[in-house]
Amino acid sequence: MIKKLISTAVISTICATALNADTPNISRDGMGDFLIAPLYEAKGNVCSDVTVFNTNDTNSILAKVAFRERISSQEVDFPIFLSPGDVWEGKVCQAPSGDVILTSNDDSNHPSIKGVLATGKDLTAQSKKAGHKNIDFTKGYIEVYPIAEFNEKSTAKVNKSVLVKRWDALIKGDTSNPKLVKSGVDGYSLSGTVAFETKGSKTSVMPMLAFKGTDDKQVTGSAIAYSNDTSPDLLLGIEKKHQILKDLQKTTTSFTYDNSGKGQFINFTFPFGYVHGQLRTYKIIIRDMSEDKSIQPKQVVIFSPAPVKKENVNSMKNEVVSISIADLINKTTNPSKFKKGMIQIKDITNVSNVQLGAGKIASFIATKTTEALGGPNVTFIKNSLYVPSK
Repeated sequence: MIKKLISTAVISTICATALNADTPNISRDGMGDFLIAPLYEAKGNVCSDVTVFNTNDTNSILAKVAFRERISSQEVDFPIFLSPGDVWEGKVCQAPSGDVILTSNDDSNHPSIKGVLATGKDLTAQSKKAGHKNIDFTKGYIEVYPIAEFNEKSTAKVNKSVLVKRWDALIKGDTSNPKLVKSGVDGYSLSGTVAFETKGSKTSVMPMLAFKGTDDKQVTGSAIAYSNDTSPDLLLGIEKKHQILKDLQKTTTSFTYDNSGKGQFINFTFPFGYVHGQLRTYKIIIRDMSEDKSIQPKQVVIFSPAPVKKENVNSMKNEVVSISIADLINKTTNPSKFKKGMIQIKDITNVSNVQLGAGKIASFIATKTTEALGGPNVTFIKNSLYVPSK
């Protein structure tokens, strides 16, 4: 977390005004009231450009952005202040020293940290300062939490100092502003993207996963301050968090490969774990699909399932996991047969007592990235996409 410079002794409170029966669900239109960017990377030549949109053109939105590292989701967080139709932008890169640096020159940042973010904030150092250990910010995921919505009844830009004062008032428990939407942030007000960049050129863009129905109450008090860690239990509520986890419970994810899987990776993000060394088991099925040109008409020869060298049970450790597809293919008894085809990863099960419990189906977001070489010692992410899971 980025420490707040204005001290407050206000106890965290949650105002349950205007509760409704909304149930969180994954948005089909890319807009929502809670966002997860399942993957960012800041390693070597690869940077990640992060963009958060206020897609509501008449209402202002206050939100909290949390960058979470890959091992146990330790965080660095801060608030953003968005006028109607506004955008926040930031970038994470790895410095030559190995530090992961977040920079943002956006006017939507809090005045107390504008200067820090403009010159660059070391996420690793900040997290260690907060007492976190065993962290790796070179890869992780991002959450965007709804804090408050104000009905401006206009598309005009709102002075950011006004939005900051409103945010500070909510920290003090003051919900008297007549423009405040006390029933929470609308489900069509936030969207976002992560664009991967190498040497100043964007090479691939991935939309954030949006959820609707997560915010139906106004949260106030120190829960929304960035002097404390971002807590989904407080900002979303325990039941909403559990419903999101249920929505992300999947038993099978399927993806294609080519070129024997070289330079291709399957990435799993397991949100809401927060445990170092968490472990999950999974099984794999590898299929090869190649044309036999000696047969007319052309047919597809399918080898399925693929025999593996060892028992067909594998494990994944940590909160964000990247698995080399080439390494999966090398687990078969005859890797040379598998040039192009499909892989299924099945039965992903929590071993550690995380998410919805040990022995339960894991809650995850799966993505696939393909890396390519752009010259001597320069790697870029050629493409990135969500992987179908069910």
